[in-house]
Amino acid sequence: MDLEFGYSPERMLLILRDRCQYLIEKDSTLNNPHIPASYFKDWEQITTNHAQHLRELVTETIQENT
Repeated sequence: MDLEFGYSPERMLLILRDRCQYLIEKDSTLNNPHIPASYFKDWEQITTNHAQHLRELVTETIQENT
C-alpha cells in the first residue's frame, strides 16, 4: 500500500498493468491442459489491430454458420 488506508489511483494502475502483462505473457492455454497447442496450429494469427481483427473473424464465422 502506498497510502495509509489503501492504494492511490496511480499505484492501482501500476498493479493493473502488471497483472495484465502477466496474463498476456503466461499464455492462456497453459491453464487448460486438456487443449493441446496443436489444436491452435491452423488458426489465423492476429498480430495487428487485435480487437478489430477478432471482431471480423467472429462476424465471418457467425455468418458462415447461420
